[in-house]
Amino acid sequence: MIDARSQSSRRLLTKKVLHTVRARRQCLSEVFLSTLLLALTLLITALVGEMALRFIHWYRVSPLTLDETLGWRASENYRIDGFHENADGTQYPTHITQNEYGFRMFGDVRSKSSKILVIGDSFTHALQVSDDKTYYSYIRDALHTEVFAYGGDGYSTLQEYMILNRYFDLIKPDLLLWQYCENDFINNSAELESESKINNNGLVRPYWMNGEIVYVLPKKYSANIRHFALEYSRLLYLIFSRLDIILGHIHLATVETQIGTEGASHPGFARSVLVTDDLMSKVKARVGHVPVVAFIVGRGYGVDEFRKISSRHGILYLDDVETAIQSAKAKGIVVTARDTAHWNETGHQIAGEVLAKYLKQLCLLDSCNHLAPKKVLRGGATNITLES
Repeated sequence: MIDARSQSSRRLLTKKVLHTVRARRQCLSEVFLSTLLLALTLLITALVGEMALRFIHWYRVSPLTLDETLGWRASENYRIDGFHENADGTQYPTHITQNEYGFRMFGDVRSKSSKILVIGDSFTHALQVSDDKTYYSYIRDALHTEVFAYGGDGYSTLQEYMILNRYFDLIKPDLLLWQYCENDFINNSAELESESKINNNGLVRPYWMNGEIVYVLPKKYSANIRHFALEYSRLLYLIFSRLDIILGHIHLATVETQIGTEGASHPGFARSVLVTDDLMSKVKARVGHVPVVAFIVGRGYGVDEFRKISSRHGILYLDDVETAIQSAKAKGIVVTARDTAHWNETGHQIAGEVLAKYLKQLCLLDSCNHLAPKKVLRGGATNITLES
């Protein structure tokens, strides 16, 4: 009797154990299948996203294209029609094109008229406004010249020099208009750019180091995976770039704040000034006797250094553009696009009209009819004296 009960208990216990084991197996199986399904879903989504981005890149829907020599370049034959927003939320239509070389404006190289070559960064790339609303379109119309304008988002002085070197002999300009930006000092130094949260796009770019070009991805903690993304995955690169944008809008410690406090005494900034000075000497040497006129976008730690660099290399420097922009802003005029940094149509018009006025007064082109025996132009803190 006892043995029967014992056997019955053992059978019952065995059934419970088997039931528990089956339940656990079923649970583990469900977890495994759910995990596998999730992984497959993510993989398929990633593959579709990667294929879509590569398709877009193949058709050059983006205004920028990765480039082994330049780091990146303005895409060839890019065109887009749409709308852009002012900083106050109002919209305006845009018609944006880039020619077969990536130029926003490319005049007639065979023309007998004077030719102006304009080179700069995102303010010259001017993706916020239509072709006929860029600052150099106002210069073209006011001076009746052929204008050739190339800008690259996030470009450094070295990248701009490389563009100059590539196209100077094709265009043979009579004047070079060079657009400075104070973040040039950050982008001219891998050391400073790797410490920047706001002027670092996470791309490999060329740097001028010890008299030679060196390619560096200026990221301190994620360089390896970013290299992988740049080479193999457009989707991963997109994720990183969006993350960089988010971090750029968060008030984190960044090297620009340190430089703003320390000024020229900041060691990294001082080294970048020397690099920039060397690069601008190469710019001046490349163009020979062609006059170079420069202006700056922004006001802050870089302005005085650009004045000095320009003076050392015989570059005519005008700082009235930023003064005019800030004056309009103080009057409540909206001069920037949605990002509150780059100029909208009004900002470009103000800049273009100021530059056209001074280029007329400088009288550096053949289209100028006469020049007073001795003319002094007062461009903000810069005095420009022209001899007869």
